[in-house]
Amino acid sequence: MLFQLARYFKRYYMRLLTNRVNSDVRAGLLDNLFTRQLSSLSQEHIGDLMSRMIGDVDQVGSSIQSTITEVWDSVLLMLSYFVACLYYHPQLTLLAAIPIPFAFLIAEKLRRPLYTLSQKNRQALSKINVHLRHNVTGIALLRLFGLESSSRERYDLLLRDQYKWQVLTTMLQGGVGPFYTFAATLGIIIVVGRGGEYVVQGVWSIGDFTAYLAMFSAMATRTNVWARVMNTWHGASASWDRICEKLAVVSGQIGSAEVHPDAAGAEGLKVGSLSFSYPFANEESIRDISFTAHPGQIIGITGPVGSGKSALAAVLSGLYDYSGHASLAGREVRGLGAERSAFISWMDSQHFVFSDDVLFNIALGRDSVSSLVSVQNTIPSQTDVPGDPEATPDAWLAQAIALAALNQDIASFDEGMQTRLMERGVRVSGGQRQRIALARAWYGSSQLVILDDPFSAIDINMERQIMANIRAEIGDRIVLLFSHRLAAFSLTDRVLVLNKGCLTEYGSHDELLQQRGLYWSIFTAQNVLRGEAAGGEDDG
Repeated sequence: MLFQLARYFKRYYMRLLTNRVNSDVRAGLLDNLFTRQLSSLSQEHIGDLMSRMIGDVDQVGSSIQSTITEVWDSVLLMLSYFVACLYYHPQLTLLAAIPIPFAFLIAEKLRRPLYTLSQKNRQALSKINVHLRHNVTGIALLRLFGLESSSRERYDLLLRDQYKWQVLTTMLQGGVGPFYTFAATLGIIIVVGRGGEYVVQGVWSIGDFTAYLAMFSAMATRTNVWARVMNTWHGASASWDRICEKLAVVSGQIGSAEVHPDAAGAEGLKVGSLSFSYPFANEESIRDISFTAHPGQIIGITGPVGSGKSALAAVLSGLYDYSGHASLAGREVRGLGAERSAFISWMDSQHFVFSDDVLFNIALGRDSVSSLVSVQNTIPSQTDVPGDPEATPDAWLAQAIALAALNQDIASFDEGMQTRLMERGVRVSGGQRQRIALARAWYGSSQLVILDDPFSAIDINMERQIMANIRAEIGDRIVLLFSHRLAAFSLTDRVLVLNKGCLTEYGSHDELLQQRGLYWSIFTAQNVLRGEAAGGEDDG
């Protein structure tokens, strides 16, 4: 009774322990992702990461639970019965127990093959997850080009490959079961043979023989269970090593939060001899770039395709390492760490949105907006808050929405601010998704706002309206506007022209036009194209 009650509490707390272990390992993997450099994450497959965080962690947790459970149920019982059998008859116990270590030896010999097969099985499952994610995210493209059949064929091949490794693993684990049973049964046969002689000789009574046989049989049959647990353990070690591969990736801050030598009274952004290359690239994306930007300025940055615009935007976000220096208010941006969001906001060129609602995609849950927004689902009235770090979340939200010209759009949504954008923002147009990303970058009180290609899905009139809004609301912020469209660059304070990763021209819009260089060529060509487009519309 006491033993079974102890087993109940043991099993309850073992399951609780397993769940906590699983949660802690997954939390550790997630923390590692958050602290890793983005350049290393760009080489990861999301399907593979999900396979490790779910499947591999579950297998490790299951192995921990079964191991600890059997340490109690099997090892404890085996030792107890072994001691009791030694008390009854030491010589017979030692003789009959000889086959038992061979079962454990076989289980140990299977360590390497089980590890290898389990590793291949887990790798095959990761490939399946990667393929499924690619199909889900690219389902429209696959249908458009009629690739459903080839995708299914690829999926079938991956399934067959995983099936092969799973079967081999199961066969190996199940195939050695008879050997474990034989080792246990051989000892019982010895007990029956020798014990029967003791009964005939009068050394044991029938009761002694029956009691001894029952105890030894219970001990021997546990051999089979514990050997199988060892096999499970060997397989789970492959999953654990896959988890450790990701946990072992170097994490931590990109750099130290050093203060630049000229930080005394420093204001604005100072970039000097800045160079950067992606780890998978053969050459630098930007080289030896230097410029300054002061509070209240809009700096336009342009150049041909492949000139390094997005690379420079990414570097100045503080999420990538670089050579040279880029200081904001006297502090290196690469060393801002957890304080980064208070200094810098970045609208990346992908204009990513979560499948959550409009409110979350703008505020990202960074502050608590009022019940007016979360319950009544209306936009707070706009408040003039440029440069005010003490402004309320409602005020930041209202200003960000107004700046991105989203008021009418949100009012037209059936669920207003609570409208869910769904995966990749499919419920809104490309221009609306882009302006939601713009509002997200403007929300808050960051000193530096980086806008990478913010107008590619927006018409010229909307672009001019938003640029006028930025100019009116900029306050003490610095705005870096990365764009290949130059229609709004006349509203910028300075313009940087990049070409092949280098800064080739620097000046005001009018100054660069007078130089008749690369900027003039791009601006003139775009004016011609806009004129032709306008003429075509008039003709129609």
